[in-house]
Amino acid sequence: MSRDAFNPTNSENTSDLSDTISDAKNRAAELASKLKEKASQVASTVSDTVGRQRDNVAGGLDRAASNIHEKAGSLPGAGQKAANAANRLADGMESTASYLRDRDLKGMGNDVAGICRKYPVQSLLSAVAIGFLVGRALRK
Repeated sequence: MSRDAFNPTNSENTSDLSDTISDAKNRAAELASKLKEKASQVASTVSDTVGRQRDNVAGGLDRAASNIHEKAGSLPGAGQKAANAANRLADGMESTASYLRDRDLKGMGNDVAGICRKYPVQSLLSAVAIGFLVGRALRK
C-alpha cells in the first residue's frame, strides 16, 4: 500500500468522500421521512381507538343514567331524598356523557390542564390518590 493512498488534495478522493456524505444524508432523510409517516399512522390509529372508546363510554353512561332515572322512584324503602339523589346522579352521568361526545382528546387535555392550573394543590392530591389506587389495584 502506498503512502499516499488517501490524499485529501486528490480530487478523486474528495469526490468519493463527497458522494459518501451525500449518500448518508439522503439515507438519513429517507429514514426520517419513514419514521415521521409511521408516527403519523400510529397517532391516527390511537386517535381513532380513543374516539371509539369515548363513544362507547358515553353510550354506557347514557344507558346507566336512563336506568337510574327509571328506577329512582321505586327504590325500596327510599324516600323523596333518595329519589332526588338518584336523579341528580343520573343527571351528572348524562352530563358526563354529553361532555365526552362534545370534546376530542385534545380538548379534554386542555380542560384538564386548565383545572390543574386553577387548582394546583387539589390536582396534585388527586393525582397522588389516583396513583395510589391504581398501584394498589395492580398489586392484587
